[in-house]
Amino acid sequence: MAVQTHNPGLYELSYEDTKITFMAGAVDGAPRLSYSGPLGRRDFEGDALQLHESPRGLEISVMFETHLQTVTLTVFVPELELGDTLEQSFRTVGIHTTQRRSIAGGPGADMSTQPLEVEGVARLLEYRAAETTLL
Repeated sequence: MAVQTHNPGLYELSYEDTKITFMAGAVDGAPRLSYSGPLGRRDFEGDALQLHESPRGLEISVMFETHLQTVTLTVFVPELELGDTLEQSFRTVGIHTTQRRSIAGGPGADMSTQPLEVEGVARLLEYRAAETTLL
């Protein structure tokens, strides 16, 4: 009997004091990302997520903006297939890019990057229709 493979639908990522949850396709089929860390708690979906397929897998970027800076968080989710297991651990990388703006709005803006070593768990998601009872 052949082993059936499945692509994971849920990725739980962590580094230092940051937790990220990415659902490749929620019940409505739209990807979602939840972030909890030094930049606060945020949920991203739709146009707030930038997704790019690359040879490394899926590149996911989100932006955090304030009046004086924009932080872009990018993580790389490797392409994985879950054979007969429901989850698989993996390691990947990410990057924080911070673009600071000057108060006057002119020259002097500063940009910095921070590489991230990310631990992850990919899980299989199954959606089941709610059962209803007819009387």
